Amino acid sequence: VPESASMVLQEQSPNFGENKMNKILIPVDGSKNSDMAVKHAVKTYGQDSNARFYLCNVQPTLYRHIGKYLSKQTINEWHAERATLAAASASAYLEKHGLNFSFSYACGDKGSAIRDEATRLECSRIVIGTSKKNSLSRLFENSTTAKLLEISDIPVEVVTGSSLPALERWGIPALGAGAATALMAVVID
Repeated sequence: VPESASMVLQEQSPNFGENKMNKILIPVDGSKNSDMAVKHAVKTYGQDSNARFYLCNVQPTLYRHIGKYLSKQTINEWHAERATLAAASASAYLEKHGLNFSFSYACGDKGSAIRDEATRLECSRIVIGTSKKNSLSRLFENSTTAKLLEISDIPVEVVTGSSLPALERWGIPALGAGAATALMAVVID
């Protein structure tokens, strides 16, 4: 036996031989794109006996001037009702396929709330659905997917859904670029 071979350490990963849980967070909002993300996750991970699905909906924070006229309980009930409606089709799809899942909702900024929920649940990945957009559109809008890709330490799988209509895909970015050009012309003068 060569001398170098006898010096090899016999080490194993602490997870070797264990069935590690595969926790998958799927943000849902009731749209076709989020439904496509659920279908993709089921198709990709549904046969894995260690897979656990977590649906999460993010509700917007109410403006203070609206919130001061409503009780905290009323606001919480309203958020819970809207979140449950947004997750209805995803929940039905997972139930139809006999998969265990849990559902939660959060309030606030979508990207941060999704990242925080995935971290809290110790998820191994996030599967998010989005529409097909060009990069200029994502630059001018507040894209949850773009923000999540930027801030998340957890791997994010992006499932692209249907394309946007031509006006939204090209018209809005063109208007934004035109407005930015006009603003620069005013600033330069």
